[in-house]
Amino acid sequence: MRIVVVNHHHPQARAIGAVRMARFAEALTDRGHRVVLLTGPLDDADPPLAPDAVADALAAHDWTRPFHLACPLHPLPLLAAAREGRLPRPPRWAVLGWHYLRHGGVFTDWTRGCRPYWPVLAEVFRPEVTWGTFGNTDAWAIARGIARLSDCPWAMDIKDSWNGFIPRPFRHLLAWRYDDAATCTGLSQGYLDRSGRWFRAPKTVVYSGIPAGLLDAPRPVAPPFRITVTGSTYGHLDVMIDGIRRFLDHVPESQIVFTYAGREHEAAARRTQGLAGHCTLDIRPYVALDELAALQREAFVNVYGRAMDQPDIFHHKLFELLCADRPIACVPTEMPEAVTIAADLNADFTRCENADALATRLERAWRERHHPGTVDHRALAFHTWAAQAERLETALAAAVAGGGR
Repeated sequence: MRIVVVNHHHPQARAIGAVRMARFAEALTDRGHRVVLLTGPLDDADPPLAPDAVADALAAHDWTRPFHLACPLHPLPLLAAAREGRLPRPPRWAVLGWHYLRHGGVFTDWTRGCRPYWPVLAEVFRPEVTWGTFGNTDAWAIARGIARLSDCPWAMDIKDSWNGFIPRPFRHLLAWRYDDAATCTGLSQGYLDRSGRWFRAPKTVVYSGIPAGLLDAPRPVAPPFRITVTGSTYGHLDVMIDGIRRFLDHVPESQIVFTYAGREHEAAARRTQGLAGHCTLDIRPYVALDELAALQREAFVNVYGRAMDQPDIFHHKLFELLCADRPIACVPTEMPEAVTIAADLNADFTRCENADALATRLERAWRERHHPGTVDHRALAFHTWAAQAERLETALAAAVAGGGR
């Protein structure tokens, strides 16, 4: 198939939203498809190709990898100021509301900036299907716009919460406006059950994947000695630190390293000072996935926080922690879908609703730190990018076969 994949985030952006579509574009290419990945720009990147240069670039492209088309923004300073909270509240909501009502999204500067590229893609690349991810509705507007010019179906992907990202007054209107997709994929069953219910298209869960190399990574030679907390803690950092402190009060020797890696590293450095006499502190900013995976394999417990403000949010970091094959502690709880996944894979997974529960979990994990991992790696292989791309391929092929809606 010839596929246009649409994502607002440039693949080199340091944002989790950049990963899903970029990796699936690569995985679909590995399966023999021709893929154009259309994104927004990167602030410090080279100037994007002009529309009249794209045809020649497409003709010369090596289709063993995706063709990345980073489209510029059409400057709309008032809209940018409203999105970024730089306007007072009444004018801000007026600007955002107007763009939702008139344009179907609040990244109109991106949609307008990439519109000159649509005819080139339709006439030269001739896509058989387009696939855009929400994130924001402009990715859907772009995927649908290219599909209409190309006389092909478009597919929607849901990787974020509809109720969490779309203001209440616009939810029904925007759902009606975009309810013509040929198929709908979702980051999790929870997203399809809650956010996907707004749309009639056939639905398929396509989890974001894990690199196959994480399944075969070597086990550490030394016994596990770390407690890791990685990524956003979603407001649970103090509970985590309190639980770790209570556990460390009962450890006779200072053998343990507490590692935090992620964007909250400055807060973690401040709030963990009280642990300094009980363990070694290892506070890091964002680290690459391979380095992070090595740290997690050295842990006797990997701790993570769950966002509680959106009931359907699914934390993909669970799969990365499952690859480490060490005990996992979630603070304060997890959604049933994630718990079921962990159970099906035979993972040592615990929900810790408070500091006492986390301390108890840490004490047990420390006693059992020499035990081998329990995760079913054969079953975990179903969650690699390649395996999930096969599910995506089936959904997109069905859309193509159906000819749209």
